[in-house]
Amino acid sequence: MKKISVNRMFLLIGMYGIFANFAHPITPTFIQDLGLHDYMFGVAFASMAITNFMFSPFWGKLSKSIGSVKITGLCFIGYGVGQAMFGLSTTELGIVFARLFAGFFIGGLMVNQMIYIMDNSPLEKRGKNLAISATISAVISPFGFMIGGFLGDYSIPLTFTLQTIGLSFTGILYWLLLADQPIEKRLDIKETLKESNPFKIIVDARGIITAVLVSFFIMAIATSFASTCYEQCFNYFIKDQYGFPPSYNGLLKALVGFVTLIANSTICMWLLKKTNINKSIIYVLMICLSMMISIILINDIVPFIIINVIFFGFNAVYLPLMQAILAKFAKHDDGVLIGLFNSMRSLGMVGGSLFAGFIYEVGPKLSFVSSGVAFAISVIFAIICYLQLKRQGDFAPAISN
Repeated sequence: MKKISVNRMFLLIGMYGIFANFAHPITPTFIQDLGLHDYMFGVAFASMAITNFMFSPFWGKLSKSIGSVKITGLCFIGYGVGQAMFGLSTTELGIVFARLFAGFFIGGLMVNQMIYIMDNSPLEKRGKNLAISATISAVISPFGFMIGGFLGDYSIPLTFTLQTIGLSFTGILYWLLLADQPIEKRLDIKETLKESNPFKIIVDARGIITAVLVSFFIMAIATSFASTCYEQCFNYFIKDQYGFPPSYNGLLKALVGFVTLIANSTICMWLLKKTNINKSIIYVLMICLSMMISIILINDIVPFIIINVIFFGFNAVYLPLMQAILAKFAKHDDGVLIGLFNSMRSLGMVGGSLFAGFIYEVGPKLSFVSSGVAFAISVIFAIICYLQLKRQGDFAPAISN
C-alpha cells in the first residue's frame, strides 16, 4: 500500500490543515477562561514558533538519514501530544512549555513536507507542486478552524482531545500510505546535532547565500511577521472587542476559506503560469499593505469584517509565489535553503506573535499598525529582490504546467 506519491502527500496536507487548526478559534476563550493576561495569546504562539525555528534545520538534516515520511509521521504524533498538554494546562508556564514541545515537532512537519514534495517532483514541476501544497493548506485550514470553533462552543476539552486523536491518526497514515526514497546516508546523531544548529547553518550557508537571497529571506521574515502579527491579533480582537464566540470565529475562517480558494485558483494560478512571479509578488504585497491600512482606519464592525475576509484571501496568495521562487533558488542545495526558509519564517512568527501579544496591552489596533509596517518592509525588499534578479538576467518566469 505504501508508495512514493506527491498526490497522496497533498491529501495528507489537507488533513493536517483540518486537525492543526482545531485549537486556534478556542485559544482566546481558553486563555480568558483561565483568567490569564491578554498577552498570552501572543506568547503561546511565539513559544511554538521558537522551537519551530530552532529545530527546523535539525529535522531537515535528519530526513537525509531517516527519510522524510518516517520523520513526518513521528512529528504528527509528537504534535498531538503537545496539543494534549496544551489543553491540560492551567497556568501560563504550563502553556508555554506545551507550546514549546509542540513547536519542536511542528518544525519537522513543515520542513519534511516540503522536502518530500521537492525530492519526488520532476525539476520543472517543483515550483508548481509547492504552490499546490501551499494552496491546499491555505484553503483547507479555515475549515479546520470552523470545525474547531463549533466544537469549542460545545466543549473546549473535547476540541483538544479530538485534535490530539486527529493529528496522531494523520501521522499513522503517513507511515501506511507513503514511501521514502532509498536512504543512502548513515545516521550520525552527533554530527546531525552539530550541523543542525540554526545559527550555525546560517553561518555555514554563507557560501550559497547571495545578495538576492538575503533580500528574499528578509522578505520572508517581514511577511511572516506581518501575517502572524495580524492573525494572532485578529483572533483575539474579535473575541475581546466584539465578544464573538469560538463558532463565529470559525465561521469567519470558513468564509475566508472560500475567498482563499477563489483567490488561489484564479489569481494565484494565473500569476504563477502567466507572469514573472518575482515582479508579481510586489503587487500582491502592495495590495496586502493597502488593505491593512484600511483595516486600521475602519471601526464599524460590518465593513471591518468584510475587509478582513478579503484581506485573508490576498494574504494567502503571496506564500505560493514565494515557494515557487524558492524552488528556483533551491535546485541543488541538499535542502539547506528549504530549512533556512522555514527558519526565517519561524523567526518572523516569533517576533510577530510576541509583538502582537504585548502591543495589544497598549492598544488593540496597534498590532494591525505593526503588521502594516512589516508589509511595507516586505514590499521594499520584494522590489530590491526583483531588481537584483533583473540585473543578473534571471527573471524567474512563469512556472511550467
